[in-house]
Amino acid sequence: MKNSPSHTDLLAIAGEAVLAAGHHALTNIHRRNEVAQRFDHDVKLLLDSECQKKAEEVIRGAYPAHHILGEEGGSFDAGADVLWIIDPIDGTVNFMHGLPLWCSSVAVRSGGEIVAGAVYVPVMKECFTAALDRPAMCNGRPIQPSGTDRLADAIVLTGLSKNLDENLHTWEVLKAVSMKVQKARIMGAAAVDSCNVAGGRSDGYVEAGIYLWDVAAAGLIARQAGARTEILEKLSDVRFRYLCSNGKIHDALKDVVLSALP
Repeated sequence: MKNSPSHTDLLAIAGEAVLAAGHHALTNIHRRNEVAQRFDHDVKLLLDSECQKKAEEVIRGAYPAHHILGEEGGSFDAGADVLWIIDPIDGTVNFMHGLPLWCSSVAVRSGGEIVAGAVYVPVMKECFTAALDRPAMCNGRPIQPSGTDRLADAIVLTGLSKNLDENLHTWEVLKAVSMKVQKARIMGAAAVDSCNVAGGRSDGYVEAGIYLWDVAAAGLIARQAGARTEILEKLSDVRFRYLCSNGKIHDALKDVVLSALP
Protein backbone atom coordinates (compact mmCIF):
# COMPACT_ATOMS: atom_id res chain seq x y z
CA MET A 1 0.00 0.00 0.00
CA LYS A 2 2.75 2.43 0.90
CA ASN A 3 4.57 1.71 -2.38
CA SER A 4 1.55 2.83 -4.40
CA PRO A 5 -0.68 4.91 -2.14
CA SER A 6 -4.08 6.02 -3.37
CA HIS A 7 -5.03 9.67 -3.55
CA THR A 8 -7.17 9.09 -0.47
CA ASP A 9 -4.17 7.69 1.41
CA LEU A 10 -2.06 10.67 0.40
CA LEU A 11 -4.78 13.13 1.37
CA ALA A 12 -5.07 11.56 4.81
CA ILE A 13 -1.36 12.09 5.46
CA ALA A 14 -1.46 15.58 3.99
CA GLY A 15 -4.26 16.37 6.42
CA GLU A 16 -2.31 15.01 9.38
CA ALA A 17 0.82 16.88 8.33
CA VAL A 18 -0.90 20.22 7.83
CA LEU A 19 -2.63 19.96 11.21
CA ALA A 20 0.67 19.12 12.88
CA ALA A 21 2.32 22.19 11.38
CA GLY A 22 -0.59 24.51 12.05
CA HIS A 23 -1.13 23.35 15.62
CA HIS A 24 2.56 23.83 16.40
CA ALA A 25 2.41 27.38 15.10
CA LEU A 26 -0.79 28.19 16.98
CA THR A 27 0.29 26.72 20.31
CA ASN A 28 3.58 28.62 20.05
CA ILE A 29 2.11 31.88 18.85
CA HIS A 30 3.58 33.58 21.93
CA ARG A 31 6.96 32.99 20.22
CA ARG A 32 5.98 34.77 17.03
CA ASN A 33 8.71 37.39 17.47
CA GLU A 34 11.56 34.85 17.52
CA VAL A 35 13.23 35.87 14.28
CA ALA A 36 15.64 33.65 12.40
CA GLN A 37 16.34 36.10 9.56
CA ARG A 38 15.11 39.54 8.52
CA PHE A 39 14.76 40.95 5.01
CA ASP A 40 13.74 44.40 3.78
CA HIS A 41 10.07 43.46 3.48
CA ASP A 42 9.86 39.94 4.90
CA VAL A 43 10.96 37.77 7.78
CA LYS A 44 11.79 34.16 8.59
CA LEU A 45 10.84 32.92 12.05
CA LEU A 46 12.26 30.02 14.02
CA LEU A 47 8.73 28.64 13.93
CA ASP A 48 8.80 28.45 10.12
CA SER A 49 11.47 25.75 10.29
CA GLU A 50 9.95 24.06 13.32
CA CYS A 51 6.54 23.78 11.66
CA GLN A 52 8.03 22.32 8.50
CA LYS A 53 9.79 19.69 10.61
CA LYS A 54 6.46 18.81 12.24
CA ALA A 55 4.89 18.25 8.84
CA GLU A 56 7.90 16.29 7.62
CA GLU A 57 7.76 13.99 10.65
CA VAL A 58 4.22 12.96 9.73
CA ILE A 59 5.13 12.42 6.08
CA ARG A 60 8.34 10.51 6.83
CA GLY A 61 6.47 8.35 9.30
CA ALA A 62 4.16 7.16 6.54
CA TYR A 63 6.36 7.41 3.45
CA PRO A 64 10.05 7.59 4.40
CA ALA A 65 11.28 7.30 0.79
CA HIS A 66 9.21 10.14 -0.63
CA HIS A 67 10.83 13.42 -1.69
CA ILE A 68 9.97 16.66 0.11
CA LEU A 69 10.10 20.27 -1.07
CA GLY A 70 9.35 22.98 1.44
CA GLU A 71 9.74 26.70 1.72
CA GLU A 72 12.18 25.98 4.55
CA GLY A 73 14.20 23.29 2.82
CA GLY A 74 14.18 20.43 0.36
CA SER A 75 14.57 20.43 -3.39
CA PHE A 76 12.36 20.32 -6.45
CA ASP A 77 12.70 17.00 -8.27
CA ALA A 78 10.59 16.91 -11.42
CA GLY A 79 11.31 13.22 -11.81
CA ALA A 80 10.32 12.15 -8.32
CA ASP A 81 7.57 9.53 -8.21
CA VAL A 82 5.97 11.43 -5.33
CA LEU A 83 6.88 14.92 -4.15
CA TRP A 84 5.45 16.52 -1.01
CA ILE A 85 5.23 20.31 -1.09
CA ILE A 86 5.06 22.17 2.22
CA ASP A 87 4.49 25.77 3.22
CA PRO A 88 4.71 25.58 7.03
CA ILE A 89 3.47 29.12 7.71
CA ASP A 90 2.04 30.95 4.72
CA GLY A 91 1.55 34.56 5.74
CA THR A 92 4.48 34.71 8.16
CA VAL A 93 4.36 38.51 8.46
CA ASN A 94 0.65 38.32 9.30
CA PHE A 95 1.43 35.65 11.88
CA MET A 96 4.25 37.70 13.41
CA HIS A 97 2.01 40.75 13.85
CA GLY A 98 -0.91 38.80 15.28
CA LEU A 99 -3.20 38.97 12.25
CA PRO A 100 -5.40 35.86 11.92
CA LEU A 101 -4.93 35.29 8.16
CA TRP A 102 -2.12 32.76 7.96
CA CYS A 103 -2.10 29.05 7.32
CA SER A 104 -0.16 25.85 6.82
CA SER A 105 -0.24 24.06 3.48
CA VAL A 106 0.72 20.55 2.36
CA ALA A 107 0.33 19.17 -1.17
CA VAL A 108 1.34 15.95 -2.91
CA ARG A 109 2.59 15.79 -6.50
CA SER A 110 2.52 12.45 -8.30
CA GLY A 111 2.87 11.70 -11.99
CA GLY A 112 3.65 15.33 -12.67
CA GLU A 113 0.47 16.77 -11.15
CA ILE A 114 -0.88 17.72 -7.74
CA VAL A 115 -3.13 14.88 -6.58
CA ALA A 116 -3.97 15.82 -2.98
CA GLY A 117 -3.68 18.82 -0.73
CA ALA A 118 -4.74 20.41 2.54
CA VAL A 119 -4.68 23.99 3.84
CA TYR A 120 -5.27 24.66 7.53
CA VAL A 121 -6.12 28.14 8.85
CA PRO A 122 -5.70 27.62 12.61
CA VAL A 123 -7.09 30.89 14.00
CA MET A 124 -10.20 30.57 11.82
CA LYS A 125 -10.47 26.84 12.63
CA GLU A 126 -10.83 25.97 8.95
CA CYS A 127 -9.25 23.04 7.15
CA PHE A 128 -9.61 22.91 3.36
CA THR A 129 -8.95 19.60 1.61
CA ALA A 130 -9.18 18.05 -1.85
CA ALA A 131 -7.84 15.21 -3.98
CA LEU A 132 -8.18 14.42 -7.66
CA ASP A 133 -10.84 11.88 -6.83
CA ARG A 134 -12.36 13.86 -3.96
CA PRO A 135 -14.34 17.14 -3.94
CA ALA A 136 -13.04 20.28 -2.27
CA MET A 137 -14.18 20.57 1.33
CA CYS A 138 -13.89 22.96 4.25
CA ASN A 139 -14.20 21.21 7.58
CA GLY A 140 -15.80 18.27 5.80
CA ARG A 141 -18.41 20.30 3.92
CA PRO A 142 -18.37 20.84 0.13
CA ILE A 143 -17.45 24.29 -1.13
CA GLN A 144 -17.93 26.02 -4.47
CA PRO A 145 -16.88 29.27 -6.16
CA SER A 146 -19.00 32.38 -6.52
CA GLY A 147 -21.32 33.07 -9.44
CA THR A 148 -19.99 36.56 -10.13
CA ASP A 149 -19.73 36.99 -13.89
CA ARG A 150 -18.65 40.64 -14.29
CA LEU A 151 -15.26 42.08 -13.38
CA ALA A 152 -16.98 45.26 -12.22
CA ASP A 153 -18.77 43.24 -9.54
CA ALA A 154 -15.75 41.16 -8.50
CA ILE A 155 -13.47 41.23 -5.50
CA VAL A 156 -10.00 40.06 -6.50
CA LEU A 157 -7.18 39.20 -4.11
CA THR A 158 -3.52 39.72 -4.93
CA GLY A 159 -0.06 40.20 -3.49
CA LEU A 160 2.56 42.91 -3.88
CA SER A 161 6.25 42.14 -4.22
CA LYS A 162 8.57 45.02 -3.36
CA ASN A 163 11.55 43.33 -5.01
CA LEU A 164 11.53 45.61 -8.02
CA ASP A 165 14.75 44.11 -9.38
CA GLU A 166 12.89 40.84 -10.05
CA ASN A 167 10.97 42.48 -12.90
CA LEU A 168 7.63 41.12 -11.64
CA HIS A 169 5.61 44.25 -12.40
CA THR A 170 3.37 43.68 -9.37
CA TRP A 171 2.58 47.39 -9.01
CA GLU A 172 1.37 47.56 -12.59
CA VAL A 173 -0.75 44.43 -12.15
CA LEU A 174 -2.29 45.76 -8.94
CA LYS A 175 -3.15 49.09 -10.58
CA ALA A 176 -4.64 47.47 -13.67
CA VAL A 177 -6.75 45.02 -11.69
CA SER A 178 -7.94 47.57 -9.13
CA MET A 179 -9.23 49.84 -11.91
CA LYS A 180 -11.38 47.09 -13.44
CA VAL A 181 -12.87 45.25 -10.44
CA GLN A 182 -15.14 46.29 -7.60
CA LYS A 183 -12.32 45.94 -5.08
CA ALA A 184 -8.77 44.58 -5.07
CA ARG A 185 -7.50 43.34 -1.73
CA ILE A 186 -4.07 42.31 -0.39
CA MET A 187 -4.63 39.82 2.45
CA GLY A 188 -1.08 38.50 2.85
CA ALA A 189 -1.52 34.71 2.63
CA ALA A 190 -1.58 33.19 -0.85
CA ALA A 191 -3.00 29.79 0.07
CA VAL A 192 -5.84 31.39 2.02
CA ASP A 193 -6.55 33.61 -0.99
CA SER A 194 -6.99 30.64 -3.34
CA CYS A 195 -9.14 28.84 -0.78
CA ASN A 196 -11.32 31.93 -0.53
CA VAL A 197 -11.85 31.75 -4.29
CA ALA A 198 -12.68 28.04 -3.93
CA GLY A 199 -15.25 28.82 -1.25
CA GLY A 200 -16.88 31.80 -2.98
CA ARG A 201 -15.63 34.50 -0.62
CA SER A 202 -13.72 36.17 -3.42
CA ASP A 203 -14.00 35.95 -7.17
CA GLY A 204 -10.35 35.87 -8.22
CA TYR A 205 -6.75 35.80 -7.08
CA VAL A 206 -3.72 36.86 -9.09
CA GLU A 207 0.02 37.00 -8.45
CA ALA A 208 2.70 38.39 -10.75
CA GLY A 209 5.18 36.10 -9.02
CA ILE A 210 4.35 33.29 -6.60
CA TYR A 211 6.04 30.10 -5.43
CA LEU A 212 4.86 26.54 -5.95
CA TRP A 213 4.47 25.86 -2.21
CA ASP A 214 2.15 28.88 -1.88
CA VAL A 215 -0.46 27.54 -4.29
CA ALA A 216 0.12 23.79 -4.77
CA ALA A 217 -2.50 22.59 -2.28
CA ALA A 218 -4.81 25.60 -2.54
CA GLY A 219 -4.80 25.48 -6.33
CA LEU A 220 -5.98 21.88 -6.32
CA ILE A 221 -8.65 22.76 -3.76
CA ALA A 222 -9.84 25.57 -6.02
CA ARG A 223 -9.96 23.35 -9.10
CA GLN A 224 -11.80 20.56 -7.29
CA ALA A 225 -14.30 23.14 -6.04
CA GLY A 226 -15.02 24.15 -9.63
CA ALA A 227 -12.74 27.18 -9.91
CA ARG A 228 -10.13 27.66 -12.61
CA THR A 229 -6.38 28.11 -12.17
CA GLU A 230 -3.74 28.97 -14.72
CA ILE A 231 0.01 29.50 -14.81
CA LEU A 232 0.31 32.61 -16.96
CA GLU A 233 4.09 32.46 -17.26
CA LYS A 234 6.71 30.16 -15.79
CA LEU A 235 9.54 32.10 -14.13
CA SER A 236 11.46 29.08 -12.77
CA ASP A 237 10.81 25.49 -11.75
CA VAL A 238 9.09 26.73 -8.59
CA ARG A 239 7.92 30.26 -9.42
CA PHE A 240 5.38 31.62 -11.89
CA ARG A 241 2.73 34.21 -12.68
CA TYR A 242 -0.56 32.78 -11.47
CA LEU A 243 -4.27 33.29 -11.82
CA CYS A 244 -7.12 31.64 -9.92
CA SER A 245 -10.75 32.59 -10.51
CA ASN A 246 -14.31 31.42 -10.16
CA GLY A 247 -14.13 30.61 -13.87
CA LYS A 248 -16.77 33.09 -14.95
CA ILE A 249 -14.45 36.12 -14.88
CA HIS A 250 -11.28 34.20 -15.75
CA ASP A 251 -10.68 35.31 -19.33
CA ALA A 252 -11.54 38.94 -18.63
CA LEU A 253 -9.28 39.03 -15.57
CA LYS A 254 -6.49 37.32 -17.49
CA ASP A 255 -6.69 39.99 -20.20
CA VAL A 256 -6.33 42.73 -17.57
CA VAL A 257 -3.33 41.06 -15.96
CA LEU A 258 -1.56 40.43 -19.26
CA SER A 259 -2.17 44.02 -20.35
CA ALA A 260 -0.11 45.17 -17.36
CA LEU A 261 2.87 42.99 -18.25
CA PRO A 262 5.51 43.92 -20.87
